[in-house]
Amino acid sequence: MLALNNKLLLCCHPWRLAGWGCVLSVLLIPLVAMQFTTEVQWTGGDFLVAAILLCSTGLCIELAVKYGRNGAARAGWALVVLTSLLMTWLNLAVGIIGSENNPLNQIYFLVVVLVVLGSLWARFRPQAMSRVLWLTAAAQMGIELLIQLTDSGAAPVLNTAFALLWLLAAALLRYSPALSSAVKPEA
Repeated sequence: MLALNNKLLLCCHPWRLAGWGCVLSVLLIPLVAMQFTTEVQWTGGDFLVAAILLCSTGLCIELAVKYGRNGAARAGWALVVLTSLLMTWLNLAVGIIGSENNPLNQIYFLVVVLVVLGSLWARFRPQAMSRVLWLTAAAQMGIELLIQLTDSGAAPVLNTAFALLWLLAAALLRYSPALSSAVKPEA
């Protein structure tokens, strides 16, 4: 009986309910807005992409909370996931350089791919991932340099903000304990 109560408490934890409630709310906002204005015009495909992005973000944060060794690791991984979501969402919605139809915006998807591949390379070890995120921040600023050199527009504030988010996540992960030195979570 006690084990059932513990599982029920984990399932209905207020933070977990709030997180998944946010996912549902973000999906409902455009649906409600479409009832009142013609400015918002989402298709079924838009809702599908948004649901995939938001649910995968939620699942990754769930994993970060479950396997993070301390608050810094959990916050670092959550920041990595949320920054990736924000960059992808912003790029798909309006584009970072000009409109979402500007082909140079595809470069930003490479940054997210770098994070994903870097996570796999680092085998999700916090200190190794910290180095990947330093590289990611450098790549982010390299994109801004490329944009400036090719006179393709400018997004210095956004690129700097994203680079700072990557560096903050790197700092949080850098000072979290390694997986092998921590106690493994109960199954």
